[in-house]
Parts: sequence; C-alpha cells; structure tokens
Amino acid sequence: MAQSNFKSPARMGSLGDGASAASAGAVAGGAKGPGPKGADFERRNFLGMVVAGAGAAVAVSTLYPIVRYIVPPPSTVKEVSELVVGKAADIPPKGFKIFQFNKDKVLVVNDNGKLTACSAVCTHLGCLVRWESAQNLIFCPCHGAKYQQTGEIISGPQPKPLSPYKVRVEGEDIIVSKA
Repeated sequence: MAQSNFKSPARMGSLGDGASAASAGAVAGGAKGPGPKGADFERRNFLGMVVAGAGAAVAVSTLYPIVRYIVPPPSTVKEVSELVVGKAADIPPKGFKIFQFNKDKVLVVNDNGKLTACSAVCTHLGCLVRWESAQNLIFCPCHGAKYQQTGEIISGPQPKPLSPYKVRVEGEDIIVSKA
C-alpha cells in the first residue's frame, strides 16, 4: 500500500509502535519539502498551475476567433477620385450593375445607351437598391423606397437621396468618378 503525505489523527496511530510522525519520507507538519533542484514543490500547487494553464489556453483559443470576428480588419482601400469599374458590355440595355468604387457601392444603369450612376446603398437602412426597368426607377426591396434614375427621392421612408456619381465610357471601359 502506497504511503501519502496526509497525516490524519487516526492514521498517525496506525503507523506502528516504532514509527515516528516523520517516517517513510513524509514531510513533517505539512511544510513544503524540497522539490527538484532544491525548489519548493507541492503537488497540489503544481496541479493547480497545470489546470489554470489549460483553462487559459481554452479561453484564448475560444476568444481569439470571436475578437477577430468583431473587430474589423484594417482598411486597405486607397481612395481615388476616378476609377475604371468594368466594361461597357457588362451592362445590357435597360439593365444595371453594381460596382465597387473606393469604399462605396455604385449602381450604374444603362437606359438604352444613356449611363447614369448613383450610390447603390439606400439612405434609409443601408440595403442595396436595384434598377426596375419596367417602372423606370431605382427600388429598395427592404422598405419600398423609390428613387429616380439619378438618385432623387420619389417615395418611401428614406431621409436623403442617393449620392450621385459621374459615369462615362472611354473605349470599352466604364469610368466612375465622384460627382
């Protein structure tokens, strides 16, 4: 049977006639005994440190992805005043396409060869708008906001018109610039 360092009063009596309280390599009085290389060492403290280290590792591995999700990455978009966003053939007649321009999304409408551009983000709650060629207007599907082709308000809950942009075609390229 293995001996432990625990000395209960009942166990003290069972050590036998000639055995002292400090026999069998036990540390007297519960004091810290010398550990490896002379350092004070206690099994309970060691296990506590191991459990705390494992808990810290689990906490870090759980919190890191959450923090990375919440904190946005640094912006690497270089602000320009004019940008080639696509090819003229990308937008069919009576059609539209949304392009990225700096940090904004721009709606370019081809109304039988006449190109117009305005912000593609509704000023009400930030939904993406779309061109409704049958009604000849820009429509926000979130709350029914309606805009003219140039971004002015027709009806709906939106507080401001869509920001206008300049658009032109040079060769095959569609070039969008700030208005």
